[in-house]
Amino acid sequence: MSDGSTAEAPAGLFRRLAALAYDLLLVIALAFVVTFAMLPLSRGEAILAETQGWLAHAYHALLAIVVFAYFGWSWTRSGQTLGMRAWRIRLEARGGAPIRWPDALVRFLLGAGLVALALPGARHLAHPAWTFGTLGAAALVFPLVLNYAWTFFDAEGRSLQDLAGPARVRRVA
Repeated sequence: MSDGSTAEAPAGLFRRLAALAYDLLLVIALAFVVTFAMLPLSRGEAILAETQGWLAHAYHALLAIVVFAYFGWSWTRSGQTLGMRAWRIRLEARGGAPIRWPDALVRFLLGAGLVALALPGARHLAHPAWTFGTLGAAALVFPLVLNYAWTFFDAEGRSLQDLAGPARVRRVA
């Protein structure tokens, strides 16, 4: 844009991560609601596969569905989750419209997969002792880091997740 405005510019890494942190708080709140709703079925006990069997699997599936519904509905309706609104960024398809449900599913599964891969690695890296397992742990975290670091190398500021979508995250006024 010639007027120097930042609207419609690619969203920076800090904004993306800040919006994600904000959304993480909302996802935790949603998990509390789902857990509270499931407690009568478990008679107030922890919902673990070892003690609850099929109920634990249904609980985890319900959590995944609720979290996907939050992100998918937000992305396909306005292109913005609540965290994205707060940080004034928007996810959009190539033409500027919100993404479609299949694209939202791909984006969600890719993001969830990257996080699921990185969590055990991050847990191991949190321990200060150096072992050969530390290299393996770093290898588990690397794809998530690369996903966001890619924004510095892409001409349009897209992450690898955006490229798989196909989508882009833009700043809005």
